[in-house]
Amino acid sequence: MIEGKGNRESNDANPRVRFAPSPTGRLHLGSARTALFNWLFARGSVGTMVLRFEDTDRERSRVEYEKDILDSLKWMGIDWDEGPDVGGEFGPYRQSERLPLYREYAEKLYEAGIAYRCFCAPEEIQRRKEETIRKGISWRYDRRCLTLDDASVRRFEEEKRPYALRFKVPEMSVKVVDLLRGVVQVDSSEIDDFIIMRSDGSAGFHLAVVVDDITMNITHVIRGDDHLTNAVRHVMLFEAFGAKPPVFVHHSLLMGPDGAKLSKRHGATSVSEFREQGYLPQALVNYLALLSWSPGDEREIFTLNDLVREFRIDNLSASKAIFDFDKLNWLNRQHVKLLSSEELADAVIPFIESANLFEILNLPREKLIIAVESVRNNIEKLTDAIEPIRIYTAKPGDFSSKALEELKRSPDVRRALEICIDILGTEREADESAAEKIVEGMRESAALKDWKPKRILWPFRLAVTGSTVGPDLKFLIMFWGPAGCAERIRATLKVLDNLGI
Repeated sequence: MIEGKGNRESNDANPRVRFAPSPTGRLHLGSARTALFNWLFARGSVGTMVLRFEDTDRERSRVEYEKDILDSLKWMGIDWDEGPDVGGEFGPYRQSERLPLYREYAEKLYEAGIAYRCFCAPEEIQRRKEETIRKGISWRYDRRCLTLDDASVRRFEEEKRPYALRFKVPEMSVKVVDLLRGVVQVDSSEIDDFIIMRSDGSAGFHLAVVVDDITMNITHVIRGDDHLTNAVRHVMLFEAFGAKPPVFVHHSLLMGPDGAKLSKRHGATSVSEFREQGYLPQALVNYLALLSWSPGDEREIFTLNDLVREFRIDNLSASKAIFDFDKLNWLNRQHVKLLSSEELADAVIPFIESANLFEILNLPREKLIIAVESVRNNIEKLTDAIEPIRIYTAKPGDFSSKALEELKRSPDVRRALEICIDILGTEREADESAAEKIVEGMRESAALKDWKPKRILWPFRLAVTGSTVGPDLKFLIMFWGPAGCAERIRATLKVLDNLGI
């Protein structure tokens, strides 16, 4: 056992947690859920949230993926106290910038006889592995380099043969104490001597993670249960460095509806894809939190502040978490309902921009808000607003073929439209109350003529919008104004004149 540099102590009152993604792809929903659990635990317990990038995979790590992770977390409302973009006392926060530290810790293990040089070439190990498996024997590194004589070592050194450093796994029973799963006990005979420093000079995953957790004073490690087997190796390294292991919490993985790990074949899997598809961040966060966590009652709608206040790490479940797209859609609709008109407009604007609906974008803000509010009931995802909102780009006197046929078939259509013009009047603006009174006036006029309300309201909709579908009539009056609606009806009457109706 050797002494590490960290001053780490488990402190439940002020925990330090970390989210450590690899920037080798866009932020996966499963990783986002892990980040959320860490963040909720930290924010609910006056703790510290650390973000660090495990970017030692030189071939697959990309700057654009790092940016996607940062942007996706911020979009979800997750922030951090220390990280590559904000700095902190225990940086740097990219593993690629911490290699001297890893070499220092690896050298200590080597000097203590807890690690040894492995001169085996990867292709040589692969050949021996295949031969062993062909004989029906399970493969573990055969420790060939552990017993090399001095002459062989000198010869390899003279040849400048590359070597890796392997951790010499001790004979012992390894205990991983997990908050959700209790004590997981593994005999070390099941684990081969793993690489802690690669032959190219880069750190192995296990060493880098443990050194980072020690030197960053991490007290709690909350991650997916696919890391449970890694935790066995990590416990051995913590103990080799004379450090107390953190509190482990290995939550369940995110599964698709078929029970298999959530992947592309199930649909979108990255946070940015769900953002692009029109999901609200608060809905996605709400749903991810409910996958493996429960407040203890039947509530399902939570804001981020609600979650911070009520989340408890010991309420997590180890059971499988099945991702249900229909349930997410339902939650998104509920969160859309909670938005004010202004908030909904701001949320929809990026999708209006993507659809190049400049006629809508260039509207005065109050008109844009009315347009978006009028299609609220159509919205399950924010992208659902785009098609119905196009109705506000229609030019006076332009009709769909179906709308025109409906106008032709409407009885007393000219008289109905003239009544609408009289009721609308000359006011340029109308608030919701005034618009509702105008619609009610149309109903009353129909009743006075012993007509059903539709006999006036239907031609009104067709004339003003040029379509057979659209928002509630009050929104049309609020958007175009009473006088504006009247002008659109007059344009329709000219069309009817040209058709001889």
